[in-house]
Amino acid sequence: MPKKAAFKIAYDGEALRDHSMDVRDLAPALLSLGKLFDAANLVLNGDKVTINLQVKAHSSGSFEVALELFQTFGTQVSHFLSGDLVTSVLNLKDLVIGSGVGIFYLIKKLKGKKPDRIEHLNDGMVLLELNSETMVVPVNLLRLYQDVAVRTASEEVLRPLYHNKIDRFIIKDNDEVTEEITKADVDYFTLPEIRDEIINESTHEAAYSIFALAFKDDNKWRLHDGNSTISVQMKDDVFRRKVEENLISFSKGDILRCRVKATQWRSDNGLKTEYEVLEVVEHIPAAKQMLLFKDDDSFHRQ
Repeated sequence: MPKKAAFKIAYDGEALRDHSMDVRDLAPALLSLGKLFDAANLVLNGDKVTINLQVKAHSSGSFEVALELFQTFGTQVSHFLSGDLVTSVLNLKDLVIGSGVGIFYLIKKLKGKKPDRIEHLNDGMVLLELNSETMVVPVNLLRLYQDVAVRTASEEVLRPLYHNKIDRFIIKDNDEVTEEITKADVDYFTLPEIRDEIINESTHEAAYSIFALAFKDDNKWRLHDGNSTISVQMKDDVFRRKVEENLISFSKGDILRCRVKATQWRSDNGLKTEYEVLEVVEHIPAAKQMLLFKDDDSFHRQ
């Protein structure tokens, strides 16, 4: 049997005094709240359980929506109700909407910043320190705080507060207010810039034909290795200066033997690879004469 937990949310402000709310503000916010629970469930439970957020009813007030969160277990874990294997629906609800400390509370408390210090404690708790102020929270809450999908959905839930006459987002548990976000807090929920993560770096030597030159510092050369074309930053300053001073000229079919650094990054858009030519080891002009002997290459280059 599915497990469930109920709670309420409300938006408040002058625009809602007649107890109505523009569906263009409400619908995306509710969908984002559903995405938030989906993302949190994925972080904590993987694909072992399914989470569904349903609108139960709405009551008068600023603009209040009653919601029910349902958790359905996969067949392989149907005999577990909670515990180490899965995060129960009640615990998941608390980690997101917070009956004390939830993701909205933590983002507001840390002002969306990275803690200065993280210390793992016993019993699944961590100590967080920011600007000499400390707090102890569940390690699972920290996992949610660090998850991009969770943070993105949290930000989107608060989009209605950008409306000039909607001032507050309120979370209620058993009709008791457990969290309140105001316009002054909204900027804390903006997802900080995610830095790309280096996955792999390697340096190798290879020969390339020249597909396109670039003479500006911020432009890339395009080189072809016989199978594919790559864009590279020309980092060999000596070679670049010779090219700019016309000390080196190029013809169709010229070959560059280069020492190339390849860096693979993991970004928001997936894996990407960047190339840098660290050194042009040799510039091999296109052949102008026939080779008369098998080992005549050194003579031909003189």
